[in-house]
Amino acid sequence: MTLTRIVGLALFAAFAAGTAQAADPWVIGIIAPTTGPLTTVGLRQLSAVQWWEQDVNSKGGIRGRRVQIVHCNDEGSPEKAVTCARDLIDKKSLLILNSSVTGPIRATMQLVTQGPVMITPSPNVMPEASTFVFQTSPSDLALTQAIADYLKENHADSLAIIAATDASGEVGVASAAAIFPKSGIKYDLARIDLRANDASVQLANVAKAGVPLIYSNYSGAGAAAVVKSYSNLGLTQPLLISYANISDSFINVIKSDMPPRLLGTGLTAVSPELITDPEERKRIEYFVTSYEAWKKEKMDNLSLQGLGLADTAAAILTQVDDPSNAVAVRDFLEKTPIKSIATFRYSRESHIGLGAKDISILEYKDGRWVKAAPLK
Repeated sequence: MTLTRIVGLALFAAFAAGTAQAADPWVIGIIAPTTGPLTTVGLRQLSAVQWWEQDVNSKGGIRGRRVQIVHCNDEGSPEKAVTCARDLIDKKSLLILNSSVTGPIRATMQLVTQGPVMITPSPNVMPEASTFVFQTSPSDLALTQAIADYLKENHADSLAIIAATDASGEVGVASAAAIFPKSGIKYDLARIDLRANDASVQLANVAKAGVPLIYSNYSGAGAAAVVKSYSNLGLTQPLLISYANISDSFINVIKSDMPPRLLGTGLTAVSPELITDPEERKRIEYFVTSYEAWKKEKMDNLSLQGLGLADTAAAILTQVDDPSNAVAVRDFLEKTPIKSIATFRYSRESHIGLGAKDISILEYKDGRWVKAAPLK
């Protein structure tokens, strides 16, 4: 065999290997509970990420490579979440999107101390800036501050709170203690097990005459127990539900026990007409139209959280030369604002992308969530 022939075969082999490598998909792992009491939380966010997968691949992928979403169901369990994270890392996931809840997310954080970057929409995690974990939601403190501001705007100085006994509930209780007293707001608190099917005792203990607002700081479909008990007790104060329950799925669960006024803490983007940034509004409007045509269901707060995860992943895959380099990805996120459901702004001092300005107190009216009217 001649030297020219050998060189030619070597060049062809190198080209073929390079082409095969270039054609490999971008593997993105996602942990989301799709069975158990937190099914709604996981399914809604997962669906938005899967919408992005098909949408971007229908347009040729990113930098000539398809996106491949690999899902693992943690069932809302910390132990299973750890197994999921290990499995997704073994499958060479460039990023891990964690759409679970506080306890499982915290359990997985110990596995990504050197990467890959983990991105979560949970407001309860509040990752340290030294980590490889980024939060695409406002903090629970910011959500609680939004409630305090709404009460003060309405000249109200008290509320009743029902919080679950899980890790998410613990965060909510801590936020209440940090925010409400310094805002001059008194509150009565009752706790309830995540799997309880009745909250009558808890509500009777805190929803006293004269309390202007009841806040159910409780994630997942199990929060319907609070609504059902509210209805059974004949309560009339506005009921404010948590960030994680601003969804049509939750509305469908409670529709036979609908309170006279149902409020919630949510992303301002849930009501797109409230968005003033033209680029953000255009992105949300495209998502709403395309997602609803594809999924045959309405977008909601959870869907938007999923979109935030997808847009962050897209920015990384598009702009970071080597997305497998966790240090490079972290550096990119800390320096680069990302337009999505709002503008995510991270820094070396904070890995929380949104703040109080991105939150609104919403009210369910005529089949949709809009800006809440005054309490009275």
